Amino acid sequence: MENQVKCRCGADHHGHLCMLRSNGLLEEIARVNSDPKFYCFTCGGEANCSENLCEPAPISA
Repeated sequence: MENQVKCRCGADHHGHLCMLRSNGLLEEIARVNSDPKFYCFTCGGEANCSENLCEPAPISA
């Protein structure tokens, strides 16, 4: 039986920054955080879209 990798938030979110990091997808990471507008309460990572984070919050200007 194959193990399902879960996101830090407990869901199956393959596009989340923490999942991209754990899979070593450096080019994809660069794409999703090229112009960050949100950060993650869980890992502190930053991303362009909230959909790429487990617990997103807007970055204050």
